[in-house]
Amino acid sequence: MESNRESLLAALQLPPGLDDEELSRSVSDLVSLAAAGVQNANVTLQELEPLTVLPILLSCSDNHAQELVRTCGLGSSAKEIMIVVQEVIEELRWYYRDGDEETRGKPITAPVQRLIGLTVLCTAAIPRLRLGKRTPFQLAGPVVLDISSLVPFTTQDATKHEGRLLIREIAGLVRALQPWASASASEDDLGQMKKLLRDLLDATVVACVSSIQASLSIREFERLFPRLVVKSALQKGWEDGQRVMVEIQDVLAILGTLPELPDPMSTSGLIYLAHAEPAVPLPLAKLTDLHPLLVDCLQTNLATDETLFLLLRLLSQQSPQPDATEIPPDIADSLCSVLSALASTHLDPFMRHLNLRLLSMVLSKVHQTVRLNVLLRLTTDEELPQMRSAAVGLLKEATLNALLSPDYSTEANPLASPTLLRAFGPVLFKTSPPDFLALSHTKEDLERSLELLRIIDCLSFYYVLLLRDRKNATGIRDPDNVASVERSFLRPLRRFLDQCITMQGEPLMTVLSLQANLERVDAAVTTVKGTAKSDNRGA
Repeated sequence: MESNRESLLAALQLPPGLDDEELSRSVSDLVSLAAAGVQNANVTLQELEPLTVLPILLSCSDNHAQELVRTCGLGSSAKEIMIVVQEVIEELRWYYRDGDEETRGKPITAPVQRLIGLTVLCTAAIPRLRLGKRTPFQLAGPVVLDISSLVPFTTQDATKHEGRLLIREIAGLVRALQPWASASASEDDLGQMKKLLRDLLDATVVACVSSIQASLSIREFERLFPRLVVKSALQKGWEDGQRVMVEIQDVLAILGTLPELPDPMSTSGLIYLAHAEPAVPLPLAKLTDLHPLLVDCLQTNLATDETLFLLLRLLSQQSPQPDATEIPPDIADSLCSVLSALASTHLDPFMRHLNLRLLSMVLSKVHQTVRLNVLLRLTTDEELPQMRSAAVGLLKEATLNALLSPDYSTEANPLASPTLLRAFGPVLFKTSPPDFLALSHTKEDLERSLELLRIIDCLSFYYVLLLRDRKNATGIRDPDNVASVERSFLRPLRRFLDQCITMQGEPLMTVLSLQANLERVDAAVTTVKGTAKSDNRGA
């Protein structure tokens, strides 16, 4: 031991003959420099005092510092370790809960790293403590409760790496304390301990859910719709998030609380359900039970990946009986409201696409009348102008499906009947505002215009409907309807395009697209008129 001590002094370039207090102080100073990014020498932890060194290491995010914390926890006095733990807990608790605004003016250093370090120390030290006359719950309960209460505060600005690491360390703490408590606790005491550990696990997973990023919804979307995937949108490093949740599932098994479908569910339960392996069966009938929590998570932007994944699973269920896959109107209405908002405003183009596809899936599983009403609301929504254009695409998709359905050309299927034009004609074949095409626009205005994009979608809808509704179930081929669309929509559009051509500079891509779509419509109208004349001569 003396030779190790001399070697340590030489390595640290410290004078020989230092007593324990001087050595500990000198090493502590060097550790402080290391924590600040200054590297001087390797430190042998056997020579360090935990009460002196650990407070410095706990606020350091360096991986080597975390390993030093772990080593200290395993090799030092458990009682001394818990003194450090309690001091740091008091500091964090005072800052987040007891301090006033003035005292909190200076941000606390590395709060997430401190909490991670505390968890590491508790994992190493608590099972080595002597119980004496105390039960495991009496000994460990207060510390676990303190950590659980600090999680929501300290993780507010956690990075993805920090959040995942905290989940892992909390899982490790639960994994260490559960068998330790089981070895000596009474049944009642063990039940209390299990509940406390489960609460800690729940609080951590919910607080750090944005750090998991296992790309559940993206992977499920790409599995269900491979033809819609041009380039995979999987997030880099999603596998690590998946591995973290596998560890959580292992811990849930230790606690005897595997993912299931309790009623009512908690947010943590929803997260566990989404990450469960093997997957828990999710028939569409469960949507009624899960609906309030799913909508709440989407509205609060909490566990969004997990929520979208569960919706994809629920809505992709197939049944030979149509009634078994029909979503109640009130549930469909609230789902469509929140999904349309995400499809319009989400910053990620892929997530907008995913939410639009979910919206389509909801509409495919509602009563025909509900579908028509929802589509009418979306195509006229002034609060979400981006959605008005996308809703035309949803209407086109629903109309084509209606034309292929067994009750095609009946009033029971309004989208394959004259009801379609009565409801949507004033929306699709007029601009918003009505005089949009007559107004004067600068090139910059047109570049930013959402209405031009909507007009392009309306032209596409008109073109497809003219060609696909061969039996004229909707009345789209009626001469009066063709003339009405020409008069109110196509003719003003031609005048508008003629004016755009006179603009200086290169023509806008939007204007060129309008021109191409208008030419397609004109060709389709010509074909329809020719078909009508042939039919009349044949008659």
